[in-house]
Amino acid sequence: MKKSYTINTLHRGKYMLSFFVLLFAMGGLSSLIPAEEIVKIVFVLFTIPLILYISVKASQRPSNWSVDDQELVIQFGDKTIVYPIAEIDHIRTLTRSGGTLYVIYRKKKSTARYWRNKLFQSQDDQIALQQEFTASAIEYYKF
Repeated sequence: MKKSYTINTLHRGKYMLSFFVLLFAMGGLSSLIPAEEIVKIVFVLFTIPLILYISVKASQRPSNWSVDDQELVIQFGDKTIVYPIAEIDHIRTLTRSGGTLYVIYRKKKSTARYWRNKLFQSQDDQIALQQEFTASAIEYYKF
């Protein structure tokens, strides 16, 4: 029986692009302010939470993870990715300040990375998913 878990994932590339574009835009905007340099720096520092919020909201990509004895299925709105359990060497989760990085190491294939975000999000099923990995045939490491 497949169990499904909702995870608040982000599109990492879109997040990083929007974060840095907005950060540089705020830096450019601050350079137009006719004030002391310290005022400009403080202006940019105070806009960072807003930049983070906009970047997270713009790059949201919620996913549903399903695990059974045969496969791990990750569904995004319009895209489904299937990893046969036999092809997965192990899964590693790495805790980061803004969430968790899920890394799926596959036998003889490239790794897959999924960024779980916890900033500005409601609760998701991360703990239950990690318990499912521990109980399954997948070799699982949490760091």
